[in-house]
Amino acid sequence: MHNLTFLFLVSCSLISTSVSAQDGDLLAHAKKEKTVSLYTSMEARESRLIADSFQQRYPFLTVDIARLSSNRLLQRIDTEHRAGRNLFDLVITSGLEVRYLIKSGLIGQYVSPEAKAFFADSKDPQGRWVDVYSSLRVFAYNTKLISRDAAPKQYDDLLSPRWKGQIGLPSKEYSWFATAMRALGRDGAKFMDGLGKQKPNYRPSHVLVLQLIAAGEFNLGLVYQHQLERYKKLAAPVELAPLPFATKNIHPMALAVQPPHANAAKLFINFVLSKETQTMVRGFGRAVSRADIAQDEINKFKVVVEEIELADRMNEIVADYEKYLD
Repeated sequence: MHNLTFLFLVSCSLISTSVSAQDGDLLAHAKKEKTVSLYTSMEARESRLIADSFQQRYPFLTVDIARLSSNRLLQRIDTEHRAGRNLFDLVITSGLEVRYLIKSGLIGQYVSPEAKAFFADSKDPQGRWVDVYSSLRVFAYNTKLISRDAAPKQYDDLLSPRWKGQIGLPSKEYSWFATAMRALGRDGAKFMDGLGKQKPNYRPSHVLVLQLIAAGEFNLGLVYQHQLERYKKLAAPVELAPLPFATKNIHPMALAVQPPHANAAKLFINFVLSKETQTMVRGFGRAVSRADIAQDEINKFKVVVEEIELADRMNEIVADYEKYLD
């Protein structure tokens, strides 16, 4: 049986059939709406499993999923808005895109009763979004080429002459760049200048960087932690570099400002943010932001959240990035 299918079946058995008073009120109105329209950049199989679990609990509701890349999702929502059509109820995508939608006046407010269980830095104090899952950006190295003792342990270690031409970076990693600069404080600019002088190998995606590290194309590089864990399970010669912090790229869920199925959408939000469903998401290998779910691997380093407000000064960030990298 496929691992994700198994997780889906297990999660369905875990999710309680009891309904809170608030959910009961939503339920009565949601029955008339029949549908929830979800726009997301989440992996198709993961979003489908969540939707199927929701539909099993509420068989009178259907989840219609539009799955697109983050950029295409923004374009679609913008096009529909310009045409005067409000078609989506909910969006789950990266934090920067959610910020753009907020600035465009396309996101509403809803404070789910489940939100109180989430870390303060992973939810909006004004009730416009809560993180559904996170991608941790970490450095990994090839264990055949680098011993555990020789692996970098501080960010300054990446500036050693031995790594020149041996570091892989995903191209145009603006949010990682800005967040790492903030985490490094006064040493941020000096570090990025030194990293650029290391002549990094730029590739279009994190997974491609990871594949090339595993193949020995270069020694180490910036990757997604959940992809690293998957490769380790496949016996690829890759390991986490024990650096002091990792950056956390959140993927919030937000309610449309004019959702066509408002009650069903709020019911879906409560369901997705519940401990049971977040445990299911955790089972996909994702990091989550509920404080009451154990995640031993993130205790290996400090986690620095990439603030969605970075979107407000992206032109400035890109200009700084291009001074040092790419």
